[in-house]
Amino acid sequence: MGEKRAAISKDEIYWKVLRAAMSLDFKKGHCRWTIAGLSRVSGVSRPLIYYYFGKNREDILLAAVKVIGEECFGLSPKRMKLWKEGDLCDSVRQSRAFVQDHQDLAAFYFAQRSKPHFVGIALRELEAQYAKKLKNFFRTQEDADIQRKLALFFGLVFAPGISDEAIASISDRPL
Repeated sequence: MGEKRAAISKDEIYWKVLRAAMSLDFKKGHCRWTIAGLSRVSGVSRPLIYYYFGKNREDILLAAVKVIGEECFGLSPKRMKLWKEGDLCDSVRQSRAFVQDHQDLAAFYFAQRSKPHFVGIALRELEAQYAKKLKNFFRTQEDADIQRKLALFFGLVFAPGISDEAIASISDRPL
């Protein structure tokens, strides 16, 4: 009798491919890898990669950028709703948990954000969207205050040693 293979969820396939693509991009250089190599490293067949991401390496890397925006910078509709409800702390906690669970994505962000290629440009555009989000929520603040808030929230999300108490204190003090 043959062994039954466990079904792999769409999320598992998605993350296997994204992690492998980011790893290959680090090891081989920006977009100097093939979909065949991605398939070998990820363990996901090329047709399945094509189905979820298309045939373009750039689209796969831009999917990683999109996840960074939604989860790390809280730009998804769900996270924006938390901000509108005034629950900044919960949004920050969710982003921190995501970064902790997907450290490869954070490493990808820091390695690529200053590069002159399309990924670096897309990441810097995300930062601008994040600043715009802050400006929308703190309308009376000057640009310098928005930049300080950007640094504060960025640090709360990406700095691993920050305690939950420190995060909770952001709602105890005027921002």
